[in-house]
Amino acid sequence: MKKKEKLFIGILAIIAIVAIAIMKMPKKEPSVKVAIQHGDQIVMEFDPSKDAIYHVKGDYGTLDVEVKDGKWHVTNEQCPNHICSKMGWVGVDDLLPITCMPNNIIIYVEEQK
Repeated sequence: MKKKEKLFIGILAIIAIVAIAIMKMPKKEPSVKVAIQHGDQIVMEFDPSKDAIYHVKGDYGTLDVEVKDGKWHVTNEQCPNHICSKMGWVGVDDLLPITCMPNNIIIYVEEQK
């Protein structure tokens, strides 16, 4: 092999090693927050990737928000029609927020920064 060929193979090897190292770097996931708003004030924020149950007091009564596997839904709400619990499970990609009109509560994905 000639000197130029060895140099070319060496440069290709370095480029390959750098490319592999870059691909194996941990990727930073964008953080997503979900807000629970009562009236005009955000009363709680939660991370949808962490399973939990949150209790929120509204105008009419209380409601629970269950978070599981990156999705959330309303359970145990105190309002006459139970429409918010009938909306089912909602995720980050869903466009409509969960709204409980009697309790004056809205649950929505906050704008990403």
